[in-house]
Amino acid sequence: MSDQPSPQPTASAHRLLPIIGGFVLVAAVAIALWWVLIGRGGSADYVYHGGVYSPAAPAAALDLTDQHGNPFSLGQLKDKVVLVYFGYTTCPDLCPTTLSDFSTIKEGLGPLADNVAFMLVTIDPDRDSEARLSEYLKFFDPEFIGLTGDPAALTAAQQAYGVSVERVEYPESATKYLMNHSALTYLIDPEGNLLVSYPYGTTAADIEADVRHILSENAR
Repeated sequence: MSDQPSPQPTASAHRLLPIIGGFVLVAAVAIALWWVLIGRGGSADYVYHGGVYSPAAPAAALDLTDQHGNPFSLGQLKDKVVLVYFGYTTCPDLCPTTLSDFSTIKEGLGPLADNVAFMLVTIDPDRDSEARLSEYLKFFDPEFIGLTGDPAALTAAQQAYGVSVERVEYPESATKYLMNHSALTYLIDPEGNLLVSYPYGTTAADIEADVRHILSENAR
């Protein structure tokens, strides 16, 4: 048997060791990240069906009065997804369509709807009393929340959510006036952050899908 010494690593091999170690580290991080995403249901790849607020920020307070005459605060809905719409009971088209969509979403969610709140904030406090809101919302779902308040508080809420409102007089009509207004639906996540807004015409199915995704994420 030869007594010659075993071959030793060359200088090139020594230089390769840090590079190989770097590749191993990157691969380990990539695998760990992949497992995190799998554990979250691939949330990083989810695409919402509306305009996403990035970064999400706490939703503006809605310290108003509900249709039963009780003080209301968003904090009462902690851990729920909240869908908010600014409208009014005399609205001829956009508002009843949106509330009908809310009913469809709630029905589609089934038992999951217990974790979702649906809300109409009036932009017409002159006509939308607590009693009127209560009566109106019963046509869609008596569990929907209707909010009203003094004009200053409602104006502050509209401004906080970027809602535009204009009163248009029709003195010869039965309603006497109508309210032109923007028609976004706002989604607030269970942590109380304003997360997504949906333009009028977004389908109930698309909004329901987003709500389901958020509830699934929140349950993990």
